[in-house]
Amino acid sequence: MKANKRLLIVAVIIGLITVLALNKHMKAMQSGEAAFAGASQISVVVAESTIPQHTRITSEMLTTELIPEDAVHPEALTSIDEAVGGISRSDIVKGEQVLGSRIATEKRRASLSYRIPEQLRGISIPVSEVSGVSGYISPGDRVDVIVAYDDREINETKAVYTVAQNVLVLATGEYTQEQDNEEKQLVSTVTLGVTPGQAEVLAYANQWGTFHLTLRSPLDENIVELDCYSAENFESFRKR
Repeated sequence: MKANKRLLIVAVIIGLITVLALNKHMKAMQSGEAAFAGASQISVVVAESTIPQHTRITSEMLTTELIPEDAVHPEALTSIDEAVGGISRSDIVKGEQVLGSRIATEKRRASLSYRIPEQLRGISIPVSEVSGVSGYISPGDRVDVIVAYDDREINETKAVYTVAQNVLVLATGEYTQEQDNEEKQLVSTVTLGVTPGQAEVLAYANQWGTFHLTLRSPLDENIVELDCYSAENFESFRKR
């Protein structure tokens, strides 16, 4: 009888301890949920579906989600408009926060390849202070490309051709020259966005001719029909 009484007392004590421990655990969980619910939350952009690397991003690929402030990445975007139209630099997994550094856009610095319009190619040509419009050409400008050929196999006399018009300037290569004890930035190369066919023409011209660029007004997209100019039609300058 005494042994049974002792077992009963031990069982009751263990039961009380279990109930107290369980009650404490439940209160802790409820406290944690309340604290989480009261935490400050921020709406961030996340991937609606996995976005592969080098993909043009559309609004259908993205959504927004409320995330506790402490869990928001410092580079996370908060507006879908910030990402739409950009190109993914790497895979963005479904549900992942979309980071500004993972997307190349016109407003964010990116390697040149991300800034070349689709269907075009980037090609660089050499220019001097004179042929490069005294260094006034900047990325985003539009130019016409003139090539002067001095090759008897191409023409019996020197000839000048306008080989491309309204061409986008992607970048300029600069070098520093000291002049009158002052440093001056000069353009030595200009990188153009051209079609594959125009790229072949410019590569050939780089071997057998010399370049001149003419700077266009940003409002002028007109294409002018021109013949080549040489000694054979020299008198036509009065009509030009």
